[in-house]
Amino acid sequence: MFRWFLRKESFDAAVASLEPYRQHGEEWLAGQKSSTGYCVCCQAVVAFKVAGGATFGPRVNLREGLVCPRCGLSNRSRLLYHAAIENAGPAAQAGFALLEQTTPLYHHLKARFPHLIGSEFLDPAYTSGVEYPWRGMAVRQESISALSYADASLNLIMHNDVLEHVHAYRTALRETARVLVPGGLAIFTMPFFMSRLAEAELARPLPDGSTEFFGKPEYHGDGIRPEGILTYYHFGWNLLGDLRAAGFRQAEVGLYYDLFLGYSANNHPSFDYGLMHPLVIRAVR
Repeated sequence: MFRWFLRKESFDAAVASLEPYRQHGEEWLAGQKSSTGYCVCCQAVVAFKVAGGATFGPRVNLREGLVCPRCGLSNRSRLLYHAAIENAGPAAQAGFALLEQTTPLYHHLKARFPHLIGSEFLDPAYTSGVEYPWRGMAVRQESISALSYADASLNLIMHNDVLEHVHAYRTALRETARVLVPGGLAIFTMPFFMSRLAEAELARPLPDGSTEFFGKPEYHGDGIRPEGILTYYHFGWNLLGDLRAAGFRQAEVGLYYDLFLGYSANNHPSFDYGLMHPLVIRAVR
């Protein structure tokens, strides 16, 4: 099960207790092509493909790897799937939105929750709540900063490494709070820098349409845009305060470390800045 943390100090203590196990386990794991484990989506023992997604130079990125060959879910996406199963009560069947629609995660959650509403951010010129043709299918457009859902209309909203690509992220947090019923949940992943308190701004859009960069531009892979998508922020613990300021009554970091389930840290070489444990953020409206 997930362990939930309200404060950095208790999270740091849990991470410290994992360190000997994590270092030895992931050093071995990163040297393998596959690893036997249990996929919670397939409910079967499988051989996870270790390498997947962008790497850290010669080092495999385990957060994007450990891909199940049957369902196609990576470490990160399978973790979010697991969080949905643990947290989605019966009410989620009537109001559950996922801010992706063209991915294996959507496909498998849709099979589990038939009333799930999926969407993608296809184009900033498109209207939220409207379907547009995309690669031979109809895909619903939603912007996390301007959602089409009515106030208090959802019980659960989930997104997967979206927030770091939204410069007006506090607007996005207010929007996700707005569309949730009291007691509703927002559950999401993002690159979380556990050593940071305040967010680090990496880039900023300017009024003339250009972008100001504070260092080397950082782009992440994106299933909609082959060129990738720009990263605006590295987030830390102050995000929990931002969530409360946006209208959530509680915000927590959830940690689930289990190599047999394929939930590992990302294998980044820097413990102080870059290493990311398998976690999700949960905020209660």
